[in-house]
Amino acid sequence: MTSVKRHLTSLVTLLIALGLVAASYWPSESGYEFPQIIAIVTAAISAIHLLVTIATRKAHRTESAEAVIPWAGIIPVLLILGGLLLVAERLGFFVTSFMAFSLIAVLYTPGPWSWRRVIRGCAISAIFMGALYAIFVLLLEVQVPKGALI
Repeated sequence: MTSVKRHLTSLVTLLIALGLVAASYWPSESGYEFPQIIAIVTAAISAIHLLVTIATRKAHRTESAEAVIPWAGIIPVLLILGGLLLVAERLGFFVTSFMAFSLIAVLYTPGPWSWRRVIRGCAISAIFMGALYAIFVLLLEVQVPKGALI
């Protein structure tokens, strides 16, 4: 990857992170501190990455050291998470998260497709979502999007 592409990628990442910061402050209600903290940390990491990218000279890097991004493996999870964001408030956070985690587990488990693989992915997702429910709703009393299901 050329130096210009590295700089441009870092700059676009920082702009997206700053957009997340702005979006996290959009609902000016209490109870949204956690997304705001995550957005600020993401923006800080993106800014540091941009500074490191600018400070790093091309002479110190070789083309073979550049990692190729496997977009074919990343795009399905981005689509699943995008769908999660679209339906979470209508169906409920825990149900849509269960469906998203189950799909991700089934898609990214190595080996041939089988019902055993699907059942195992759904079981692990159910246990994980049950633990999240117990921690965030029952123990910490965090407000999560509630919808038609849970």
